[in-house]
Amino acid sequence: MPQAGYSNLLPELLLALVGHTGEAFQRRSDGSVVLAEAVDWCTPPERAQLDRLAALGAHYAALEAFVEAAAAAAAEGAAAAVPCSLYRLALANGVSELLDVYRSAVLAVEAHLAHAAAPPPLLAVQHFLLEWEVLLPEAAALVGEVEGRGLVGAGIMRQLALRAHSGVPALQSCAQRLLWHCRQVLFKQLESWLVHGLLLDRAGEFFIRRAGGAGAGSPRRSAFSPSPLRFGDGGAAGGGPMLDWEPLEWHAGFEVAGLDSLPPGVSLPTAETVLFIGKAVRVLRQPMSAAASHQALRAHAEILGFSQALRALQRQEAFSAVQFDHCIETMRAKVSALLWDLVQHRCDLLGQFEAIKSYFLLGRGDFYQQFLDEAQPLLASEPKPNTAEADIALAFQQSALKSTAEMDALFGAMTLRWMPPDQAALPEAEGGAPVWHPARCTTISVPRCDAWDGLFIECAVEWPLQLLFPPEVMSKYGALWQHMFRLRRVQLALEGAWATLQALQHRKAEDDSLPRLPPALRTALWQERQQQHHFVNNMVLYLSMDVVDASFGQLRASIAAARDFSAADAAHRQYVDSLVSQAFLDMKQLMAHLEGILRQCRELCTLIQRLADGSTGVEAAAEALRGITREFSLKQRILYQIMQSSKLGSRAPALRQLVTRLNYNEFADRQALRGAAGGGAVGSFPLRGAPVASAGVEA
Repeated sequence: MPQAGYSNLLPELLLALVGHTGEAFQRRSDGSVVLAEAVDWCTPPERAQLDRLAALGAHYAALEAFVEAAAAAAAEGAAAAVPCSLYRLALANGVSELLDVYRSAVLAVEAHLAHAAAPPPLLAVQHFLLEWEVLLPEAAALVGEVEGRGLVGAGIMRQLALRAHSGVPALQSCAQRLLWHCRQVLFKQLESWLVHGLLLDRAGEFFIRRAGGAGAGSPRRSAFSPSPLRFGDGGAAGGGPMLDWEPLEWHAGFEVAGLDSLPPGVSLPTAETVLFIGKAVRVLRQPMSAAASHQALRAHAEILGFSQALRALQRQEAFSAVQFDHCIETMRAKVSALLWDLVQHRCDLLGQFEAIKSYFLLGRGDFYQQFLDEAQPLLASEPKPNTAEADIALAFQQSALKSTAEMDALFGAMTLRWMPPDQAALPEAEGGAPVWHPARCTTISVPRCDAWDGLFIECAVEWPLQLLFPPEVMSKYGALWQHMFRLRRVQLALEGAWATLQALQHRKAEDDSLPRLPPALRTALWQERQQQHHFVNNMVLYLSMDVVDASFGQLRASIAAARDFSAADAAHRQYVDSLVSQAFLDMKQLMAHLEGILRQCRELCTLIQRLADGSTGVEAAAEALRGITREFSLKQRILYQIMQSSKLGSRAPALRQLVTRLNYNEFADRQALRGAAGGGAVGSFPLRGAPVASAGVEA
């Protein structure tokens, strides 16, 4: 290469290195920068070296264009049609910092050339920029991938994290620095959410987002009464007005956007914890009454302390997932304790659990006995679509006046409603069931009974107890109520059939208002009714005593031992799930057999009533009874065998007591053997072996 030509070429090379081409270096249509063909006095190896150095200028230009585009998007601000990506802007800031260092390196080369007595060889220039031949192509490739794939948020951070694990020290250091810039945005968003309960995320890049438009200000119906009732005189300690806050914002207002939205180093459990903390902060920052202002000030001071912990992590050059998880867990423990203090100081928590047990789990027996007696004529007829809900609600309220529920201040929070099952299956926006309706819990199957299956109960829960009673929990409570209420109805119907059979047995000879039944048919009816009542009565006892009462004692102990909101919430959810599991509502096959048994019980009660009013003849009744007996024995035998399985025993510890009761005097075992042998008295009269005390005495 001629010395004079080489000396004139070096300034052109320096300009090309920072993206400015002249006569010696040209930019092609694909953006690459190469030595012009007019410079024909360079040897091929020298041309290759110059092209290799000039390629840095092309990468520089691409990176500079990315920085300028990000700055322009940020300048548009709120006026932009598409919100600016904060993470792209952070990456652009990091790239701009990288280009500043690169320009300094080019200036250092220029200074070396200026002070050199003679132009240094190309290898010397290449040596000065050797590190950048690795960094700039990788940075340009990263920017190209971000723009080409439209990466934002966690997608950008994942690409940087991959490059941060490179075996090239310079590339690793560069990627970590760019990742640090992106993490500044992440920590600002975390501080906004964890300290102030606010989402600063117009571009939708944060891993916490609003869930489908639900939350404060949403037109969607609340899962609770829009004006939660205040129980007692002034409610819990402090009194004052109720909070004007949408409960669904806690239960369904925010969510983790998904695994793709999680930045490197943030696991899904940690993201769920971040979600909980932010929601709790939003609750704790709601206006409190004057009497609770000291508690609000303490909570505010505790929450403001989160900023210091986050900023300490933000200043670190390298991100530590262990330290981050520890910091988040510390915050969770603090806000959970503050939330628990809020619930305990403002509400009668155990009183609310007692109310749920009394009315959703039929714990107030005298009230439900009075209600079933009061509503018996109504429940015996078909529901009238226009007045069914008002009619049953009137009986519900009148029953309270005649029972101990009249003295219960929490009864006013309960409302009995009716909605046809086909309507309940519709979406809520089309007039279907609300989100807390039992029909919304798709994992639960409640045995059907009759046309009144649309009955369900609601509860207006006082704020902030609504935090412990989300819609999915209330739907399970509702399913438990439907199941236990239907069993209780069948139980009372069988007791009514006993009274009818008593009247038929003890009729006077001159009384023509009641039909005369053959002794064999009357005995068969007695035994079948007693067998059915034995089964249903033990199911009711099992649910009310072995399941509800035993589990409720464990819940009280867990709540008493709880030190924060998370522990209390977990104990309550475990309690409800245990009730559902031990009631077998999550086992559709078992519930189908139970539904068949209850159907036979209702058919027997109907048959006895039709015999009493003379609408069915003796022969037709005998034939119908044989079918009822056969079907009931089959369903009961199958159900008994399922209950004896070891799998059910592990999930329902009290099931053994139910099996023991059903197998009174080894009756169930004999029925199972008789069914397996294919013989027995099923379908013929008289039936023997049923667990009956005597024909005229209720066991």
